[in-house]
Amino acid sequence: MTVLMEVKDLTTRFHTQEGTVYAVNGITYTLNEGETLGIVGESGSGKSVQSLSILRLIPSPPGEIVSGTVNFRGRDLLKISEEEMRQVRGAEIAMIFQDPMTSLNPVLTIGYQITEALQLHLGMNQTQARERAVELLSLVGIPMAERRLDDYPHQFSGGMRQRAMIAMALSCNPQLLIADEPTTALDVTIQAQIVELVKRLRDKIGMAIIWITHDLGVISGMADTIQVMYAGYIVERGPVSEIFRDTRHPYTLGLRQSLPRIDRRGERLIPIEGAPPDMRKKPVGCPFVPRCPFKIDICSLEMPPLIPVEGGVSEHIAACHVDVRKGVPERG
Repeated sequence: MTVLMEVKDLTTRFHTQEGTVYAVNGITYTLNEGETLGIVGESGSGKSVQSLSILRLIPSPPGEIVSGTVNFRGRDLLKISEEEMRQVRGAEIAMIFQDPMTSLNPVLTIGYQITEALQLHLGMNQTQARERAVELLSLVGIPMAERRLDDYPHQFSGGMRQRAMIAMALSCNPQLLIADEPTTALDVTIQAQIVELVKRLRDKIGMAIIWITHDLGVISGMADTIQVMYAGYIVERGPVSEIFRDTRHPYTLGLRQSLPRIDRRGERLIPIEGAPPDMRKKPVGCPFVPRCPFKIDICSLEMPPLIPVEGGVSEHIAACHVDVRKGVPERG
């Protein structure tokens, strides 16, 4: 497969009055053309920050991309000029943000916000852009699309606003779509509709997707690869079927065990004990140590490297000193 984007040693910090926040800590991964990558982790794990870093949308100050490279189609996005980066955003890499109500401008019509990108990136005139906007709204399932172009965001429901955001993101046929928890604020039925919509559009357009979420269940049916993040580090990565069949990191195992399953009714969910780490303190060893039931002495002293798991497929890597299949938890 052809590599679309290669991220190497990406490190992002936030310098605050309370101290430096170690948001993303030297992550490295590749994304192939047409691949759907699901990035999973709890709030504060660095999922959104790494994606905003790729697009150079980190506010500075207090944010700073300290090191790394993001090679996208032969260019390092962290080194090109701001003018070149503006041409990449929207046209080649598009992003759907978590809350469509705060992402859409409340005083501009939906039609204006879609046509603006078409005129800027594709050089369309107003008539062409408006016709294309109608096509896009129809594509994402908004009825009476031509009429709705002149509506404002507050006149759309939550699900329709998210569909409008997807239409905007797809307007210039990007090679990569980054979806940052796009279904979090929606009810379960609308969540399922949005997931199916994105899957259908992905298959039709052939774009790559980075889908960011805290919920393994949301991406289990749509991702090719799952990347699990904790405290700004990648702790496990592999094909979706392999991650669910042969989980190798205690944190990923905790996420799986806390996931409701229809075939296990009546069973209690097992929570991940403890609290998320203080991101102002850079860990010496594994950041998951305080919450890990499998920890051994070396875990507190040495950060485990991301290496291929024993007996697994070559694409399955994990950062853990213990084989969770053989390790004995400290508690029950």
